[in-house]
Amino acid sequence: MRRKFNIPTSYDVASRAGVSQAVVSRAFQPDAPIAAATRARVLEAARALGYQPNTVARSLITKRSGLVAILISQDTQRETSEVLFSLSLALQRNGFQPLLFTVAQESEADLALAQATAHGVDAVVSCLELTEAALARAWQRPCPVVMFNREAPVALASSVATDNRGASRLLASRLYAAGHRRFALVGGPPDAPVARLREAGFCGRLAELGVTQVQQFQGDYHYESGHAAGLQLLQSPDPALRPEVIFCVNDAMALGVLDAARFALMLRVPHDVSIVGFDNIPAGHRPAYQLTTVSQPFDALAEQVGIAVCARLADHGTCTRTQLPAELVERASAQLFPRVAPVM
Repeated sequence: MRRKFNIPTSYDVASRAGVSQAVVSRAFQPDAPIAAATRARVLEAARALGYQPNTVARSLITKRSGLVAILISQDTQRETSEVLFSLSLALQRNGFQPLLFTVAQESEADLALAQATAHGVDAVVSCLELTEAALARAWQRPCPVVMFNREAPVALASSVATDNRGASRLLASRLYAAGHRRFALVGGPPDAPVARLREAGFCGRLAELGVTQVQQFQGDYHYESGHAAGLQLLQSPDPALRPEVIFCVNDAMALGVLDAARFALMLRVPHDVSIVGFDNIPAGHRPAYQLTTVSQPFDALAEQVGIAVCARLADHGTCTRTQLPAELVERASAQLFPRVAPVM
């Protein structure tokens, strides 16, 4: 015989606590005016009955769903999963429930935004680049958008980002100061805006320092493309024809370059070539890699996203720009100090 479950309602809680349903509703709102003893009696009745407020029903009253969409690509989710974790925690601390929308390619971002707004979310946090037309449609709904590590093309969205260009410029300066003069770069997919910022910052600073020739290999953010880049860039048996430094715009590709250099080509890192990445993923910490990289302040960025979402919901017409510095993490895969001539 099938068992029938009866879900407790606010009416049941009100009857048990000896109050009205309106008082039950106020008891679950932290800022609502209600006596402490009454709130405690209602919450105890709810606990005994196994009652939880129905957020869908509450949204009909408040006109807010309490949901914030996070738009993310499979590459970001795979290689920098801490982004999603940090964003989710920050949104929950601000009273929102994250709702995830994942796409395979950055170019599908507008579709993800349309799907998110169709689900009645209060706001959108986009880890993807969005077109001006898509942002304009979200503005008209209105559904505030906060861009995470992406730049909004116009004043239709707030943005919270790492200073990717500045961090890459600093890395180029440090490597040049260490005496390196032959550089190579492993870039990201053509539709990856963060990769473009890192490439522009690195190559732009080297050009200012007089280094105009930088070998380039277009990767796809994955380990395998980094391994292929390492094999191609380091294949010459003549050390003078090989780059002294290979900068990868993310860590996954840098690990691929490292393995190609050490195991396929039997080169010494960093004696024969310095290899650096960006993102500071957990695998780069491991003793087998000790990857020199750039760390993004994901927790601080996520906190700023939570603040920006609340601010946009309070004032839809105000868009803000927040940029935080990254940190250079020095490990064993690169020489970042001046080379000392051997004693003869």
